[in-house]
Amino acid sequence: LLATDPDREGEAIAWHIAQILAVPCRRVTFQAITKQAVVAAIAKPRAVDQHLVDAQQARRVLDRVVGWLVSPTLWQVGKDAKSAGRVQSVALRFVAEREREIQAFKVNDYFTLIAQLERPGSAPSFKAELVTWKGEPLKQRISELAIAEKTVAWCRKQAWQVIACDRREQSRHAPPPFTTASAQQAASVKLKLNPDQTMKLLQQLFEDGHITYHRTDSVALDPDAIAVARAVIARDFPPRYLPAQALVHGQKNANAQEAHEAIRLTHADTTATITGPAADLYRLIWERFIACQMASGRDQLTTIDVACAPGAFKGGPMGVFQAKGKVLLFDGWRRLTSDATEEIAKDGPKKRGRPKKGAAENAASGEARNEVLAELPMLEPGQTLTLLDLLAKPKSTKPPPRYTQASLIKKLEGDGIGRPSTYAPIMQTILERGYVGEEARMLFATPLGLRVTDFLVSRYAGNFIEKDYTAKLEARLDAIARGEADWQQTVTSEAFAILGAAQ
Repeated sequence: LLATDPDREGEAIAWHIAQILAVPCRRVTFQAITKQAVVAAIAKPRAVDQHLVDAQQARRVLDRVVGWLVSPTLWQVGKDAKSAGRVQSVALRFVAEREREIQAFKVNDYFTLIAQLERPGSAPSFKAELVTWKGEPLKQRISELAIAEKTVAWCRKQAWQVIACDRREQSRHAPPPFTTASAQQAASVKLKLNPDQTMKLLQQLFEDGHITYHRTDSVALDPDAIAVARAVIARDFPPRYLPAQALVHGQKNANAQEAHEAIRLTHADTTATITGPAADLYRLIWERFIACQMASGRDQLTTIDVACAPGAFKGGPMGVFQAKGKVLLFDGWRRLTSDATEEIAKDGPKKRGRPKKGAAENAASGEARNEVLAELPMLEPGQTLTLLDLLAKPKSTKPPPRYTQASLIKKLEGDGIGRPSTYAPIMQTILERGYVGEEARMLFATPLGLRVTDFLVSRYAGNFIEKDYTAKLEARLDAIARGEADWQQTVTSEAFAILGAAQ
């Protein structure tokens, strides 16, 4: 009985083992290592699926075709340009294109107006920001200090009136359990681990029997595991934190093969024998595993629109100031953890296009972007407000943020590029090749990386260097897996397309 992974690669491994053993073999598959799943699988053995084997062969050969045919052409870039690859080169392209955007970015300075307002005889006061002026979005229209000061002086003399006050509730649903990619992202944000460090610790936890298999793109959980998580919630939290029904999380990645469960614990509680960084990562997995079955959080969102000089412009207000507030009504799963799985650097471009050292401390995590805003009063349209203060606040446009290893993995995963086992090696490869540099945990394309990307885009446009190539390839591999296409013809057509571009 061959019980390798229930995906294309696992099917190919089973086929190879069967060839080597040269004895009658049957295939069994299961997504969870539990007694129930294993017993059910053994009760329904089948033959090795040759279509799945062919699909994996096609992927394997095409990856080598890209490397073998494309890498030798890089001599035209320089002696330091050593390799190209189907996933590696697209990852480099993302970093290089972001670098070009940052280099080309021009900072625009502008002003916005911030009003401190209150309802007469009622507390508390609140701040509102100018969002429209003369019926048009403000955006960056006030670009000079003199104009900003003149506008402030004029607004100070005007009447202020509530236009609208909207208050509603918003649910924040529990995040899914970890996949390989989301575990790498969360470990980067919360533990400051790079993907390679995270994978080594996951391997250690797996080998020691603390977690399930860690190379996975699935968010599915075995029913027995869900029951364990719900039992922990029922035991350790008030009743309102346990939903009436078990939660089932949907898969966002259309190309996921879902050969394994999500990453979860093999035991319900934390294990005291785990120490060091592995213990921190284990705790992260434990929190996410339990949180994924907890009740949704609820927030109260309030938006207040205030008119400055109502009726002064074509019957409407000259300016509209807006205040937004958010109050946590029920934390739900957020009592245990946050869903931060990426970083966005705040820092703009520096000299030579490199990020400023120490910028990692200024990176904003998902937690920071989800901060709870101040509570706002409930007002009624038509109510008059008192202006307590009005200031012109200088602002500057910001360039797009650089990728970190975590956010680059998130980008690759979102576009269906790469597999769970490839992300850490890809990060390592583009760094070791000198195509990408890393400072303060932010990635920047080196001059060599920019030249390699420019060459590949100019030579192989419309081919493997395009971000949608992998998605299209997956569709062709799925057709092979269903027996609807011949794998050798698929490989031949793709190889000749690459060969033609290489020549």
